[in-house]
Amino acid sequence: MAVLKFLKGVRNHWKKSLFAASALAYGASYANEKYEINQLMRQYCEEAAKYGDVIVDDVTVPPKRILVILNPAANKKSAEKPFQKYCEPVLHLAGFLVDIVKTDSEGHALRYVEELKQLPDAILVAGGDGTLSETVTGLLRRSKREKCPVGVLPVGRTNSVATKIYNLKPNSSGLEEVRGMVHSAISVVRGRTAKKDIMEIQVMPDEESEPPPKPIFAVGSFQWGAFRDAHSLQDKYWYLGPFRDYAASLFNAFSDKLTWNCTAQINYTPPCPGCKNCYIKEPEPQQISTGRWWSRFIPRFSLNQARAQQVPEYSKVMNENCTKVTSSEVNPSELVLSVDSGEGESQATDALPHSLKINVGDNVQGAFDFIGKSWSRIRTHEVDVKNRILARTVELIPAQVSTEEKEIFYSIDNEPYEVRPVKISLVPKAIDMYTL
Repeated sequence: MAVLKFLKGVRNHWKKSLFAASALAYGASYANEKYEINQLMRQYCEEAAKYGDVIVDDVTVPPKRILVILNPAANKKSAEKPFQKYCEPVLHLAGFLVDIVKTDSEGHALRYVEELKQLPDAILVAGGDGTLSETVTGLLRRSKREKCPVGVLPVGRTNSVATKIYNLKPNSSGLEEVRGMVHSAISVVRGRTAKKDIMEIQVMPDEESEPPPKPIFAVGSFQWGAFRDAHSLQDKYWYLGPFRDYAASLFNAFSDKLTWNCTAQINYTPPCPGCKNCYIKEPEPQQISTGRWWSRFIPRFSLNQARAQQVPEYSKVMNENCTKVTSSEVNPSELVLSVDSGEGESQATDALPHSLKINVGDNVQGAFDFIGKSWSRIRTHEVDVKNRILARTVELIPAQVSTEEKEIFYSIDNEPYEVRPVKISLVPKAIDMYTL
């Protein structure tokens, strides 16, 4: 009778019953997610604490000094809280001396790192792609170009580099988002690094203009075109929440403000595994003393020295094709450049040298074609490529540059820069980045 009475009550008050069931399901899902997050944090905090105990026991070895560049304005001014909750505890438990610098303006991270008197043992970037690009640019603009490992803590809104390194799911939330932050923090504790290729972007000098600015270094990508322009307008439709990307493409598909034709001349040189012309010797890593008095009497032989003995003498290698320039006229609706690291950490070979990927997109056939391709990209995160060119250096000379009357922008690691003639060069294995 009680069951029949309950079912009758559900039938007579089905709206209230549906609401109660939905609230109960949501509460159960929320509680389960919180439990899994707590278990995940407990697992990695215990692992970090083991590393910290080793450092405490060995008083002769000083703890590592970690510099965190935190952008509080990242992810709509909500980046600081997840960093403090999911990343900072892991670093402290590992016994690191953590120094946190909060950026307060555009270019702050670049200036701070460039002007540091002495580099720390590692630099961690808690922010998005823009903060990472600023930090790497500041590091590589230093006169001596000292080696310092760089880590990415994905607390920003756009974290394309961290997504590739830690195999994160784009636009994830909840447990997966926390997993990405904890993975990035524990990778610093474990200390495993991989060499990363980057792009050096230099504005080409103009006879009538002032001397060009210092180069910008990009870790992710260089974008130009209609898809980039539409993506940059998504914040105008913030009130649509997760559909703002779709709205930006839909409401601007008929606009003449987008760069529908990326008309330009590109002059590029082919990839090269290393020769007298293009090889850049890596700076020697700074030797840190262990503090033991008897260590000075023991011959030092590091892994870096062992690797150096295996590297061929590129100063004696000749490659006539290295400086061979090929010119091409392009007129796509999108142009995307990124690094292709070849075999990753391994040595580049003649068959597979490290290179720049010049992805020449197709021409958009009208507004509805643009909407369809934009929405497909939002779902799949894949770029339509009509032609792909591999290169070592690229000179990009656009037919139309940005002016006061009409501003046109590139995106370098998702940060806007005015369209001007630029030279983009591959810098192979320029920085060491933490990885799992």
